Amino acid sequence: GMAEMLAHEIKNPLAGIRGAAQLLAEGLSPEDRELTDLIVAESRRIVALLEEVERFGDTTLPQLRPVNVHDILDRARRSMALGGAAPKIVPDYDPSLPPALVDPGRIMQVVLNLLRNAAEALAREARAPDDPRGPALIRLRTAYDRDVRGPHGTALPLQVEVEDNGPGVPEAIADQIFEPFVSGRENGTGLGLALVGKIVTEHGGLIRVDSRPGRTLFRVSLPLAGKGAAPWTEPY
Repeated sequence: GMAEMLAHEIKNPLAGIRGAAQLLAEGLSPEDRELTDLIVAESRRIVALLEEVERFGDTTLPQLRPVNVHDILDRARRSMALGGAAPKIVPDYDPSLPPALVDPGRIMQVVLNLLRNAAEALAREARAPDDPRGPALIRLRTAYDRDVRGPHGTALPLQVEVEDNGPGVPEAIADQIFEPFVSGRENGTGLGLALVGKIVTEHGGLIRVDSRPGRTLFRVSLPLAGKGAAPWTEPY
């Protein structure tokens, strides 16, 4: 709660700083404008970090309802495409998958964070045209596995997987990847995957990662909605 309050209070003066820098830039030479552009860019980066802190500090419970997870995955793919510079994302869905019992907005955040994490990992390495792994690729897969159970024996049969053919998770942080402020990239906040772990845990689900050079797979296991529940597909 304290982190969320501080994030909110810091964002207000940052907006003023950013606005003042933009006004100053109007009367400056191109050389001097580089400094004001830096102020604006860094202010935006800090705001983005504070927004992640706010989301991580959110203590409200998820609003669970029956959801067709494929709707969420498709919206996440479209969001990545609209953002530009995303690698190819290949869907591989099980069309018979029943509805999940989740908060659609929060699971959307999980999928987007995993896709962005994969895209950033792929962008960190230069790939030669003759690389045996082929072009940079993210595979978005769903499956049903009746044997998956949560820590209290709860059935978690719905599987959502995000797989990329990038360099893999750095060995030094492999065991801490879902902890806050642990990041494998320069200037990374280390909150993206921590937020993923928090949201999945709030749903009573599981998240696991299997990584090696050339293949990283994140698997999210989620609970089923009750029998007879219609999947929720309205826009959110």
